Amino acid sequence: MGLNMQEKVRDFNQNKSCHKKQMPISARLLDIESEIGELAKEYLKNSKYGTTEFQVKNEFKIEFGDVLYCLLSLACELKIDAEQCLDMAILKYKNRIDKNDSMSSDNTVL
Repeated sequence: MGLNMQEKVRDFNQNKSCHKKQMPISARLLDIESEIGELAKEYLKNSKYGTTEFQVKNEFKIEFGDVLYCLLSLACELKIDAEQCLDMAILKYKNRIDKNDSMSSDNTVL
């Protein structure tokens, strides 16, 4: 069985000299925000700012991967099990849907 995503990121980061020193958490969070902005920019470019139908292209997938990499790097640095966090989030949303027929925390239907 192969490595899961978090293990791939951990192994990659451990074997690169530029990752020998842990990035400050504040910088990691800003990096995640920056990568999400780049993902949104790819959506805007691809959809001509929402005026045409969006189609997933390779550039969008690459930016999505960058966001995922940054999130998993943060999980590794904080020694958080990302899969466990995902399971917790899914359970939270399931409970909200069961209770309010909505994923939103403010009872707004999404």
